[in-house]
Amino acid sequence: MKVEALAARRYVAALLLIVLLGGCAVWPLREADCRGVNWQQRGYADGFGGHPPQDMRLDRECSRFGVQVSETEYLKGWRDGHDEWDRLIGSMQRRNR
Repeated sequence: MKVEALAARRYVAALLLIVLLGGCAVWPLREADCRGVNWQQRGYADGFGGHPPQDMRLDRECSRFGVQVSETEYLKGWRDGHDEWDRLIGSMQRRNR
């Protein structure tokens, strides 16, 4: 029974990963998602959400609307957000031991 439960969990995790990664391709950014954006705040939100950096995707999508993404600002925010996310996840893992 334990082997079946583990296999089911792996299947669900793989399916969830496919849906999450595919979501970016299914719903492209709109012009409103690119104009007037504080790239540091956007990066922070992505990092704090546990997402990988999206700078390349944002640059590709926003260039369609003539908007240039500030990679420096985005990645600075992403690092700050990801560091905080990492601290929170680490503290939750230590608490659950």
